[in-house]
Amino acid sequence: MDRVPSWLRKPLFIGVPLVAVVAGALFFRGADRADDGGHSAANRAQLKRACAGLLPYEELRDRVPDEVAGAVRQYGTVLDPGEESRSLVNCSVTWPGHGSVRVRAVALVHRIPMTMRAEDILPGGGEEGYEAPGITGRAGEGGRAWVVAECPGGLEGRFREAPGMYVTADVDLPGPDKGKKAGYLADFRTAVRVANGITAAQKCGGSPLKMPTRIIDTYEAHVTADEDGANMEVERIDEPGLGVKKCRGLGTRAGFPGKWTASGDLQDSRLLSVCGATVLDREDPMATDPEPSDGAVVEVSAASWAGPLGESVNDQYDRTGDSFGFREGERTRVIPESKPHELALWARSECAAGATYHRVTVRTETSVIDARTLDEAERTEFSGNVRELMDSYLVDPDGWPRQQRCHDTEILGEVEGWR
Repeated sequence: MDRVPSWLRKPLFIGVPLVAVVAGALFFRGADRADDGGHSAANRAQLKRACAGLLPYEELRDRVPDEVAGAVRQYGTVLDPGEESRSLVNCSVTWPGHGSVRVRAVALVHRIPMTMRAEDILPGGGEEGYEAPGITGRAGEGGRAWVVAECPGGLEGRFREAPGMYVTADVDLPGPDKGKKAGYLADFRTAVRVANGITAAQKCGGSPLKMPTRIIDTYEAHVTADEDGANMEVERIDEPGLGVKKCRGLGTRAGFPGKWTASGDLQDSRLLSVCGATVLDREDPMATDPEPSDGAVVEVSAASWAGPLGESVNDQYDRTGDSFGFREGERTRVIPESKPHELALWARSECAAGATYHRVTVRTETSVIDARTLDEAERTEFSGNVRELMDSYLVDPDGWPRQQRCHDTEILGEVEGWR
């Protein structure tokens, strides 16, 4: 870690004494005794003071093992204000062979490492996922939970303005067997406790995150009894976000024909919103009646990312060539074989949480997988469809942009999904 001039530092005192410093990290053990039990009291005291006292001690104290002494490794500007670090706090409390608690909080001055692409957040995606209502974040991927907290006043001691932070948590402790959801709920609650502790100590503005009391499974398993994998059926673990109010008008308000069903994330966040809608049968798209005509709009999506998430998600799409700036000004009509007939449109607004990116997509029905060249009228209609969807999304009185008082919108550009 590099030293910084003292005039650039603003010490943060939220208090845990430095017991030992080893290569920029704190490391200390519990009571020095044989690993034959009797460590509970020392381990609980250790848990209480570890990680700058940010862990939810009352919730975790009864799960701390007795069999072995614990060890703590921690560093970051919260714990050592005299050091420059990307981490506000990076802390682990481990009981070898008997569990651990790991947390990390990082200012949002760099790209967030967790995916926030619309297709990865929409319920029913290909990855196991969990959400906590009222919290911007996800759990499941990588076996940990992440949340995002706003700091409108900026985090102290940073070279660059940092209006927010992301926090990860992974609680692996013995306890009552209440299933996977209970484990992820503990992760969420720990991450929220850490985030709220840091924002309160830094007095950086914004409201504390609501402590979650439940989580929602957003994963959809696809199963079949056939050995060759045919006749795939959908087994929904939950009905995540189906018919959620902010998404109901998607497709319908844009004027696309058919009976649309919509779903969306349930984070209830002012930083993030994702909606998807389809005219196809959700359980068996091939059985839709009436069958959509070739070229008809059959699936749409709309997503928004505000404040500290905006630039990060734009970077994520840019790396795959799906950002508005990747092929700026290019427009094609040739759709290669097996490529999706999908067009996206990006826009930028000022919303309640700051500068916000919006992205909508339109996918049309095709009966062939061979390469196809759209005529000029078809390509122009595609552009018209995606613009109608964007306009209707932005003005929907029940939609996220209106609820977040978005204004001064600028259309940024199209992205052809077949490129």
